[in-house]
Amino acid sequence: MDRLLERDTVLADLHRCWQDAQLSRGRIVLLRGEAGVGKTTVINRFLAGLSPRPRVVRGWCDPLATPRPLGPLLDVLGGLSGERPARVRAAIDAGDPEAIYARVVGLFGDGHRWVCAIEDLHWADGATLDLLRFLARRIDTVPVLLMVSYRDDEIGPQHPVAVLLGDLVTSAAVSRITLGPLSAAAVAHLAAESGVNAEALHRITDGNPFFVTEVLAAGPTALHEDGLPDTIAEAVVGRLARLSRTARETAQATAVCGPRAHPALVAAVYPGATAALSECLDAGVLVADADTVGFRHELARRATIDQIPDYQRKVLHQRALIALENPPIDPNRLAELAFHSDKAGDTDAVIRYGAAAAERASALGANRQAAELYALVLRHSDNIPSEQKVTWLEQHAFSSYVSGLTDTSVEWLREAIAVRHTLGDPLGEGDNLRWLSHMLYPLARTTEALEAGRAALRLLEDLGPTRQLAWALVNLAELAAFGCDPACADYAARALALGRELDDPAVLVRARCSAPLAAVACSDTGWDQLEAVWREAMTTRGLSAHAAVAGLMVCWFAALHHHRSADDFVGEASAFCKAHDVATFHALVIGAAALVALHRGDWARALEHANDVLTQPKMSPSHRHLPLVTLALIHARRGERPVAELLDEALAATEPDDLFRLGPVRAARAEAAWLAGDDDTARTEAQSGLRAATPNSDPWLVGHLQRWAQLSGSAPTTAPVTESVTPYRLELAGDWRAAAAAWTERDSPYDAAIAQLGGDIDAVQCALGTFRQLGARAAARRAQQRLSQLRGRSPDLRRKATSADPHGLTKRQRDVLELMAAGRSDAEIAATLYLSPKTVNTHVCAVLAKLGVHNRTQAAAFAHQQLPASR
Repeated sequence: MDRLLERDTVLADLHRCWQDAQLSRGRIVLLRGEAGVGKTTVINRFLAGLSPRPRVVRGWCDPLATPRPLGPLLDVLGGLSGERPARVRAAIDAGDPEAIYARVVGLFGDGHRWVCAIEDLHWADGATLDLLRFLARRIDTVPVLLMVSYRDDEIGPQHPVAVLLGDLVTSAAVSRITLGPLSAAAVAHLAAESGVNAEALHRITDGNPFFVTEVLAAGPTALHEDGLPDTIAEAVVGRLARLSRTARETAQATAVCGPRAHPALVAAVYPGATAALSECLDAGVLVADADTVGFRHELARRATIDQIPDYQRKVLHQRALIALENPPIDPNRLAELAFHSDKAGDTDAVIRYGAAAAERASALGANRQAAELYALVLRHSDNIPSEQKVTWLEQHAFSSYVSGLTDTSVEWLREAIAVRHTLGDPLGEGDNLRWLSHMLYPLARTTEALEAGRAALRLLEDLGPTRQLAWALVNLAELAAFGCDPACADYAARALALGRELDDPAVLVRARCSAPLAAVACSDTGWDQLEAVWREAMTTRGLSAHAAVAGLMVCWFAALHHHRSADDFVGEASAFCKAHDVATFHALVIGAAALVALHRGDWARALEHANDVLTQPKMSPSHRHLPLVTLALIHARRGERPVAELLDEALAATEPDDLFRLGPVRAARAEAAWLAGDDDTARTEAQSGLRAATPNSDPWLVGHLQRWAQLSGSAPTTAPVTESVTPYRLELAGDWRAAAAAWTERDSPYDAAIAQLGGDIDAVQCALGTFRQLGARAAARRAQQRLSQLRGRSPDLRRKATSADPHGLTKRQRDVLELMAAGRSDAEIAATLYLSPKTVNTHVCAVLAKLGVHNRTQAAAFAHQQLPASR
């Protein structure tokens, strides 16, 4: 039975109440929560776990125009027979409330233990509520656990159930249990490997289990504006249908006004809202805080908007625009004005409010909102002069880039470059070319990035000492650092000198990062200097984007180099990026966090981080790079599913000479092949990666490839020798003890176990234990093969014997088949061959599969015909 997420405490509380009820002290449990929170699921799970089994009866209240009098009691009686239920039915038929109440108490007093569940009390009739009042006063005299569920979001102050709840406040026999929504962590667990982004899923569902499961069932498209699952839409429409017309139109007006709206704005959009708002709140369709009203869930708001005819929706947006335009205009509402202008079809207002709102959002660091607003303005800018339009193009490109929408940023920036060229503006054109270079690199288009960067430098070098030239030099210095190109030092020195001349703090920070970054990449030195510049940038006002860039560089190299402080780096960098709304850098940091968690042996957290990035829309190849590698390696090590598709995508986003990106992918492909027992492919993959190495290449990337080349059976002769001593270097030198110790010191248990495979029997047994603890079943198989070799048992000989058999049977499987043909049972075969019955059963299953037969009888018949020829 699958465990219900975050419901253990609730189930434990129910079991405690049940224990009280078994001691003849009856209990009433009020189980409350919003629609879709899982009340019925919890009741079902609780009832399924009761042992010994009590008498269980259930009743339901139904959303009928006229509720059934005593409907839940009739449901309860429908499953019972005998004298006591018959007496209750007779009292109901006679319409005698006092007799009904007394006989229901007698029904539960027959000497048995009872559990009675009544669901959806918010739809109950008055007679049912009176019966519950009566039972509540006498519940401690009968051995019954009475569970009553209801939607607390539909119980307003005038609701009849609210009166009942007030009556029960002082009863010691009544327990109240609230079911809350799922946490972000629980939603992430449910969304793992579904293709649906967990953060977005939690945001639009607010953790409501019904909405969560329906969106997951519909797939990633359900997160789109037009992708609402039918089940959710129908649930919302059904709820709206129970409102009066005025209340329904109030809810629709609120939906048009946005996620949260001031009641005065709702009233301006729909004058009838003032009188009907309380009905919406009492019904739980809307919720309110001190100043605003809105929907509990964004999905409910979307479903409500979908019910409004197009023409009516436009009218409502026009009314909202008129109301919000009343002076003085609040700058914080510029984005709302732009939104309503667009929906109302007012182009001039879109330009007026949209551009101002985008500039304000950008200034406040709300980059994703700025990108959306600039895109909105540009859709309406056909008649805008080029001098103004190009500025919006550039600002949209930048906002998109820092929001993680790299593809979009490149598209708009190319258009801006063309406009700058037409306007005869080489300074602006050169700066945009530099930006284009910077944005192409995350798309794994390294050659194009270098070409654009060099083109920018050529265009800007003749224009004097400008800020644009300084940034062109910084850009080339960083590209050279990633490529371990010695030219990095010259570019960085020139950028640093120009930054000092121009007194530009941002240029200085990035130029100061480049030289230690190259040292880290090429020789694993310079860490202290790089970290110091990063921390200085984080504490300097106005340098948040540059501090984020420095932080992600620290995190990526820390992950690739198994740095001891990698966990701390990714934690700080992630928090900084989230605080400053630089989503593109945050996603890159989370990609590094996935690899760090993989190294630490925390594969559950690694999967969570990897899926977090991979399920986000429009992520660049660089964003997906480390998450793809991480996900593939976990699956390959566990031997649980094919990983070719993941690693093919990662490889397709690399260039043959770009070792920084190519190295981890080729190493992962080599490891996956090695784990599958395909040493030839593992060797080919490793050597393909090593062909991109140079004498200046990162020793960690080179060493990683050399490890798999050596483990798959060849000495890595194609790679240059690196001077830096890494644990890989120790492995290659045959010093497995030092290598394992070095990996252990870096908190990399899997890598330490790989190093131990080069040791003696005790070392390999230790490695096998680590693999089993991590759940690395494929790696454990390789360790077992190594143990067989060390103990003088040759897997190669067994493979030859198996391949020589015409049916692919091993010697042991042929022995089992002969005994099966002789009519022996599993126990008899086990005794004859000195095996355990479980092992024999495994062999029998393998024999049936290899022979293509369905049972032991068919296998025996096959053996009688074929065994003489195969002996």
